Amino acid sequence: MRRKTLIVATCCCLLIACAIVKLRSRTTVDGASPSIETRVSESRQDGKHQRTTEIFRDKILLSRKQEVRTDDGKLKYVFTKLFREGEMVFFSCFYAQAKRTIRGYYYQDKLVLEEGDEDGDGFFETMILFDAKEQPVEAFSKSKDGTVTLFSKEKLAELKKSFSKFQE
Repeated sequence: MRRKTLIVATCCCLLIACAIVKLRSRTTVDGASPSIETRVSESRQDGKHQRTTEIFRDKILLSRKQEVRTDDGKLKYVFTKLFREGEMVFFSCFYAQAKRTIRGYYYQDKLVLEEGDEDGDGFFETMILFDAKEQPVEAFSKSKDGTVTLFSKEKLAELKKSFSKFQE
């Protein structure tokens, strides 16, 4: 009985070891092992400390995260960007003092959609659609009950005006 238990335990260990080796030796389509590299850099300027963390796969940038803190260590901003094949597809900006987050989604290197969590509760209340020139064309307010409403004409015009300043 003891010998059977020992044999079963040994077989289980061998199976687990084989699975681990197989996972570690996974290869890409061309047969080469994917190389994941994380680079961290830090800088200090104008009373702000910035830490940038970048993740690369086979020397292609996958993500970049920048954290900006004051000299006393308080978090000011966190900027996150995700890339696919060298093009940015997503960004997120967290403004710590205002507890506000803005997320943007890109297609073919153009901003298509932006969401905003204005009060820091984790629910994104605002959604803005953009045209090919990255100018807002429509905006919506979302409620936690699932209701979506259009911005009023006046509020949309004000929003468009604020974005047009970036084009000048």
